[in-house]
Amino acid sequence: MKYLNCEDIKYLQLDHNSTCNLRCPQCARTHAGNTHPDLPLTELIVDDYKWFLKDLLNLDTVMWCGNYGEVGFSETFLDCLQYVVENTRAKCIITTNASVRDESWWKEVAKLLDRRGKVNFSIDGLEDTNPIYRVNSNWNRIISNVKAFNDAGGRSRWDYLVFDHNEHQVDDAVDLAKELGFEQFQIKLTNRFVNDNQYTHGGEAQAQQVKNKRSEYVLGMPKNPNFQGSGKTQNQEIIEKYGSWTNYVNTTPIKCKWQPNGQLFIDFEARVWSCTWTASGYHHYGDNTQKHQAQKLFDKYGKYFNSLRHHSIEEILNNDYFANDFCASWQGTMEDEVPKLLACGRTCGTDYEFSSAYGSNKRLITL
Repeated sequence: MKYLNCEDIKYLQLDHNSTCNLRCPQCARTHAGNTHPDLPLTELIVDDYKWFLKDLLNLDTVMWCGNYGEVGFSETFLDCLQYVVENTRAKCIITTNASVRDESWWKEVAKLLDRRGKVNFSIDGLEDTNPIYRVNSNWNRIISNVKAFNDAGGRSRWDYLVFDHNEHQVDDAVDLAKELGFEQFQIKLTNRFVNDNQYTHGGEAQAQQVKNKRSEYVLGMPKNPNFQGSGKTQNQEIIEKYGSWTNYVNTTPIKCKWQPNGQLFIDFEARVWSCTWTASGYHHYGDNTQKHQAQKLFDKYGKYFNSLRHHSIEEILNNDYFANDFCASWQGTMEDEVPKLLACGRTCGTDYEFSSAYGSNKRLITL
């Protein structure tokens, strides 16, 4: 079974750049409080957009929400956004930490979107707590940028990841969101306290020791069970039921979250991936399962098999991997020549909900 044809693609998600102003502890780009040393620092340019958008004639939505980058930190993003707005009919959705650029920049974004899209501002707490996870963020800049965008007619949502240090402020944040002119407030429950160590060796989700240039502290899960991600209990249930994560991934049926909706992902190196989760692993730091699996694909199909700087998007979707082998791998195991991806089993298997954007891990409040 083919993953998608060009005419099937309705929703395109992009990791426009790998650069960022923050050093969030659970972000894949952060290692020991700094950008991990193996991460290439680069970004897409307008010519990239011209190249792949010409083949996506049925595109309904473009979303910038990546694994590694902050679009506001990019020198090319505004020009690329303008190109998308002027040359497609797609709705535009931007995810940002809001702690970058100034009021004039955000007013320009609101003008470009012109009610045709929205911005999701990732703000995980109030003035005293947001910097605990959003390391290096500037609260006053966040508030002024949000006000500038909303006052200029922008449509916006406040996204709030819940930890033990900010769970007591959710109600106050909702009240502030109303004052600032947000349309929505979304509570997001993170499962990133379960990581490759638990996937490999088992064990319960654990608090994370954080060390950066400014401080050292423990990043903890919320104490309120209503704010704990589903993975806290599901991880242990999988170990008890299947014996190991490997056994679970090798046996669980895959119900892909993206394919039925015509969704596709492009990363900051202009590489095509099935989704944001399968894209992330190749640039993870150190020795881990997802990085090994991604390298296995490059060894088999070639270093540039999914590169838009070497192929058209149609050629990529027609190569052996996307035309047959990827979907066929859902019936296989992680040990196969074309491996069943850990990201597929973890995110789209039957017994686990990894993402904070799906299921019980998100709660949307209309303001």
